Amino acid sequence: MSQWGSSDAASNSVIWAPANKKQAPTRTNANLMYGSTTSNAYGDGQIVSMLAVDKTESGVGAGGIIRININNAGTGYTGNTTVTISGGGGADGAANAQANVSTGKIISVNISNTGSSYETNPAVVIAAPAAITFNANTALYKDATFNALTGVANTTEIITTSSAHGFKDGDLVQYRVAAGNTAITGLADATSYYITNSNTTAFTVSSASGGANVGLTAGVSETGHTLRRVGQGYITLSNAPFQVNDSFTYAAAAGNTSLTGLTSGTSYFISTVNTSAISLSTTPGGAAVVLTPGVSETGHSITGVTATGTAVVGGATNKGVAHTGWVVRTEGTGGRAGRVQYEVLVAGGIVTDNNSDDATLPDA
Repeated sequence: MSQWGSSDAASNSVIWAPANKKQAPTRTNANLMYGSTTSNAYGDGQIVSMLAVDKTESGVGAGGIIRININNAGTGYTGNTTVTISGGGGADGAANAQANVSTGKIISVNISNTGSSYETNPAVVIAAPAAITFNANTALYKDATFNALTGVANTTEIITTSSAHGFKDGDLVQYRVAAGNTAITGLADATSYYITNSNTTAFTVSSASGGANVGLTAGVSETGHTLRRVGQGYITLSNAPFQVNDSFTYAAAAGNTSLTGLTSGTSYFISTVNTSAISLSTTPGGAAVVLTPGVSETGHSITGVTATGTAVVGGATNKGVAHTGWVVRTEGTGGRAGRVQYEVLVAGGIVTDNNSDDATLPDA
């Protein structure tokens, strides 16, 4: 079996090249390395590919953008966003960033125009996530209403709310009775209780943390009964695009007063998140910051971390090839994204055909 051939095809690639990556020097492994674009295929955080380079390709000193790697996926993105490409000696490169709106992360950067004449990798700027605003007063409350007759079970002491309440065991809530309604027996208006035995739409309450359930007696059919969760680190945000331990910055706009417990312009971390609220901490995994509702102002916001990326140009690095022939190209990823090295395995004056490297090493 020939160890290599002069024609640009997987079957002619250098059979012993995989040994450089501690892989068996077999035809199968050589075929896998041929023209590879797989990141971390050899557990070293790099993209390693074997290419057949001819004289035309090795002489090219500029080219278009072939890929944009994501270095930091960011946090808090509520939708796709723009990408700005500049520098590198070229022009017309264009791309956009695609977000996963559930996690708030940028998951890919799609190149819409590769551009041309880039001599070095251009700078990539992914637009910052949009600020998510909330009311300093109402967003720190969570209300759940129930009917004093049909929503109260005398024997089990369970309160059933008219919709998903969003509370969890241990939450401190205040019982409120609307004007013209009568407090149910067992509870007192404007008095605080602790949530126990909660599920999506039902729970019991106790007068003390960890205490016994309060005995309840259903009243007349009235809907003006509310349990309100206040503060305790919760901010109501519908479908917040965050994950636990994500970082973000809190800001109070000019003329607004920062929430007690928070400092405008300071970074915090997501402590808990669900479909209706977040809590936040000063350190990853830390205790939730206790918040006090402020006055009714809408100029309060949280903004996630801006994603970052690195462009990789094909052609601009062709001149790093020392000689035509079979070459191993190693490209860094992550913090070393865009750093490229070439190693000539077999020098050859002529490489016929032209397949494995066109995207990475263009002909012009």
